[in-house]
Amino acid sequence: MIEINNLSKFYSDQFGNKIQLFKNISFTIEDAQITTIIAPVGSGKTSLLKILSGLEKPSEGSVDLKSDNTIIFLSSEPSSYPWLSVKENILFGLKKYDEAKINELINVVGLEGYGEHFPNNKSIGFRFRIALARSLAHNPECICIDEPFNKMDLQTKSEVYLLIRKISFEQKTTFLFTTTNLTEAIFLSDQIYLMGKEPASVFESIKIDLDAVRDLSIINTDKFKEYITQVETHFKKIDAKKILFKTI
Repeated sequence: MIEINNLSKFYSDQFGNKIQLFKNISFTIEDAQITTIIAPVGSGKTSLLKILSGLEKPSEGSVDLKSDNTIIFLSSEPSSYPWLSVKENILFGLKKYDEAKINELINVVGLEGYGEHFPNNKSIGFRFRIALARSLAHNPECICIDEPFNKMDLQTKSEVYLLIRKISFEQKTTFLFTTTNLTEAIFLSDQIYLMGKEPASVFESIKIDLDAVRDLSIINTDKFKEYITQVETHFKKIDAKKILFKTI
């Protein structure tokens, strides 16, 4: 479990004024679960993920991990090196590796048979799978992913949603996502936190009690629609409903 305690982030503008991005954020990320933060644009969710993964420092507060494993940050644009093969991309940055384990990870992310292929001219979904396998190779405490699906087409999104749920369930991988897409958050998540704005703070927690193994048909169920209504009701408090998308 990862505990986030009273995190605050502020910066100074060109006139020396102190600007608060978010304040006193506290929540927990449970092991082997998918946690999602739904937040308006400009609420500081990208900076929050960077702080959790050590890429930025908080102005106040702490992030407490139960182990020495790293927290990995993946941006909204999945990175890969076009001059390296899929396998070489996954190996990049590893000091040691197990050949069998790398081949297993290639299969886990759905790239079986593509180990020697190169990612240039490949789809964003293909490159996302590479970045995901490279992250898994480091045996992380958690993988933080910042709005990764915005540029994917509907078919690719659907495939990746199912892939992530499968990896979380079978590999016991912990994920933290940020999104403005209400439907994808509910489908993916075991736990959702709603984040306000100006300055932001996590102000509501919703447990998603759906089957661990899910298919897209669940979106049309009454229980799923109840979760949509529940999230919308809470977001009316900050008039953020208009920025949420209801479709995958």
